[in-house]
Amino acid sequence: MKKIIKYVALIVPLISVASVAYLKTAHCEYNDPTEWFQESAMYQLRTGLCQTIDGLEQKTDNLEAMNQNLEGRINMLASEKDKLNKAYTQMKAKQSTLEKEHVKLKKRAASLEVAYKKLSSKSKVATSSKKTKVAAKKASAKPKITAQKTAAKKTSAIQNVEDTSSVQSFPPVVSAGGITEERKSEVDSGVDIKKLNEKGIEYGKKGMYDEAIKEFQKVAAIKPNMANVHYNLGLAYKKKGMLSEADNEFAKYERLKKQSN
Repeated sequence: MKKIIKYVALIVPLISVASVAYLKTAHCEYNDPTEWFQESAMYQLRTGLCQTIDGLEQKTDNLEAMNQNLEGRINMLASEKDKLNKAYTQMKAKQSTLEKEHVKLKKRAASLEVAYKKLSSKSKVATSSKKTKVAAKKASAKPKITAQKTAAKKTSAIQNVEDTSSVQSFPPVVSAGGITEERKSEVDSGVDIKKLNEKGIEYGKKGMYDEAIKEFQKVAAIKPNMANVHYNLGLAYKKKGMLSEADNEFAKYERLKKQSN
């Protein structure tokens, strides 16, 4: 637009000078100056220039309107760009957070997998051990069938053994005011076997099998040939799940019973 205005500013003075010169030379041909001027080439040139300038001004206005529209679109696009940048930044932050969570979950999954393998291994060992115990129990049940049948005739619990133990382990009194030599030796040695045996029986009734086993072992150490203490010890072992020790004590009981008979 500025270039067009400069161009017009240069042309208009030239046109004016040319018009004055031309009027001086052609004044003699026309009596009416207005008629002459309207038919002159300068008038036509001026008219054309005015129309050209009007057209250029119209184009200028159109260009300015287009520029405003473009500026509006540019501003709108810049705003959209800012929104997209913010959304992109948020998405990147969210992605970073998700990646961190993924790493944590991956570590936790690995830890749980290790724990599961350990538990699975323990479960297999426990199952195998249980099967071994069941097999051992079945295998040991056959040789002790005779012992269990004989024992069943006597009693099925420790508390029922208490009477038989006192009867079989301690012979009846020889005289009204005295005690047997066996009983006398037990009392003189400072250890009352009957009390130890009774104490073990009481522990057994209360489910305190470890303490019962200790008491019965004391009696067995002092009187290894006392059949009923081996039977009591075998029952205590059986309650504890110590089947091989129980079978061993039941076998001793059977052997001593046969010897006494």
